[in-house]
Amino acid sequence: METVDELSDSQYDNTSVSAAQSVTAHPQAETSGKGKSVGYALSEGVRYWFPIRATHHRAQKVYERMVELHNDRLTPYLPTLCRLEYSNEDVDHPTQQVREEPLDGGLLFVQCTLADFRELLQCQIPGLTPYYNHFATNEFGRNEYLVVPDRQMESFRIIVESRNQEIIVRQTDLPPIIEGDRVMVTDGPFAGVEGIVMKHKHQKRVFVQLQGVGIFATAYVPEAFLRLMKR
Repeated sequence: METVDELSDSQYDNTSVSAAQSVTAHPQAETSGKGKSVGYALSEGVRYWFPIRATHHRAQKVYERMVELHNDRLTPYLPTLCRLEYSNEDVDHPTQQVREEPLDGGLLFVQCTLADFRELLQCQIPGLTPYYNHFATNEFGRNEYLVVPDRQMESFRIIVESRNQEIIVRQTDLPPIIEGDRVMVTDGPFAGVEGIVMKHKHQKRVFVQLQGVGIFATAYVPEAFLRLMKR
């Protein structure tokens, strides 16, 4: 797995992509004269995927606390990665072990309605912090909670749950990815992923950006497994 510290922008092969950049905006948002989206609104009664962050590597504990609530209205999700380790008990014949751990020590998601999300925050679970959409405001002029579109969330989960050691994980505070061809992976372990195809270290990969959360990419995907999508 490659992280933000191991991946620089110069490592992208941009010869097959344009210089345009994309910014994900809520369908109901409009752009103000100051370049900031306004009119952002989350509908009551609709279940959204809300990203949340657990401080001090408390992701597992926060996830377990949400599960303990026994609330059918909440669907918590803790993305994890598998790391290969080798036992040192026998130097000549080391035993390979797989250790599962949170994606980055603090990223979680919960699927629920806006009302249920507000109620969850009132539970004051230690270490739980919501993400806010800093590119849009609600009718009261305040930043609303950030949500991840269902299709992006599905692609993200396919990437993470592939358990592939070669996926790319870039964390927060990143600019939008460079615009390229939008594709769907049709076969292999990443089948169903929708995103932007780009080259990284001379290998074609499909990048998915969860705006305000991070950038995630598949491992190498053969050309035959890519289907161009209409814009």
